[in-house]
Amino acid sequence: MMRTKNWILASAAALLVAGCSGGPAGSPATASASPQSAQEALRPYYAALQSKLPVAAPNPALASDTVLTRIAFGSCQNENRSMAFWDVIAAQKPQAFLLIGDNVYGDTGSPWSADIPTLAASYRKLSTRQEWDRFRRSVPMLTSWDDHDFGANDAGGSFAFKEYAEKAYETYWNASDEVKSRPGVYESRIVGPEGKRVQFILLDTRFFRSDLVRMPYRDPGPALGWYLPNEDRKATLLGEAQWQWLAAELSKPADLRIIISSTQVITSAHNYEGWTNFPRERAKLYSLLAEKRVNNALILSGDRHAAGFYKTDVPGLTKPLWDFTSSSLNFAFGRGDNSEREPDPARTGGFWAIPNFGQIDIDWGARKVKLSLRKDDGGVIEEQTISPFD
Repeated sequence: MMRTKNWILASAAALLVAGCSGGPAGSPATASASPQSAQEALRPYYAALQSKLPVAAPNPALASDTVLTRIAFGSCQNENRSMAFWDVIAAQKPQAFLLIGDNVYGDTGSPWSADIPTLAASYRKLSTRQEWDRFRRSVPMLTSWDDHDFGANDAGGSFAFKEYAEKAYETYWNASDEVKSRPGVYESRIVGPEGKRVQFILLDTRFFRSDLVRMPYRDPGPALGWYLPNEDRKATLLGEAQWQWLAAELSKPADLRIIISSTQVITSAHNYEGWTNFPRERAKLYSLLAEKRVNNALILSGDRHAAGFYKTDVPGLTKPLWDFTSSSLNFAFGRGDNSEREPDPARTGGFWAIPNFGQIDIDWGARKVKLSLRKDDGGVIEEQTISPFD
């Protein structure tokens, strides 16, 4: 359905542009003026838009020489629900917070309006929430996006309005010049002195992603999602430019690397969104980590409205690769452990469909990292201690 609507939009826009070109339909001049994508067709419209996009409250800078010992993260924040959890997280005194996708639910109204009014409205609503505003003004933040703040459920690179969604995102979060200079919202940051350097790599798993492969319709539907692995050799999750950028980032010296993916990387236990939809891309990621000898990486993910710890052995790496999923901050789809519904040999504990956030405590002296999955009252659900240092 999404692909059909995008095609209709692109076709209509192309006809509109062609109609304004002054030449007869089908003439060489008309053909050369015709946009090649929905995004290209919409650029003149967006350039003329006078809409004022919302901007988040100011956020303190994370000093580049900070020795990080506590980081918190989370995903899936509904701007209309309770936000008491922000005061709970603040009480843990994290030095930085990573908000890694579905930061608002901006696709709940009319995702097929080109100016995505519900996305702007969601950002404005978020800014009115006192707990959020208080936290935003006090704790340094890094952000990425997922589908509901990208603009449409499960959307990817063919989403017609992605360029305007990107502008809304970059405006609200006061994105860096690096992010604004290129398509997509991926970025990287290294914090800390030599010997205690933490590299944050925030991937964009939306802007460039190829279309998902959907199962044929059936009733009743599948219990764990509709998507099949996309085995097309040309299918991509990150896009070529982002892959090249990622290889360069992994070549930089760092003592601990935190790789943020809005969707889960390791698990193949479901047919919802995740790197499991693009097995060749996941294999490419693992190969790149091995090629660069990245034994010090930890993956953080969200999206699922449930949380858990995942582990796999990657050929060529000397340490296990972990994927710590935390979702949702205030929009969980259950009341407890959903392990029975989604058995998974890669998961090391429960699958917690309750409001939660993640906490990462780094003990540089002991060369250990403690991963804590916490309830919205701060209580510990599960913990794992890992040794990702070389």
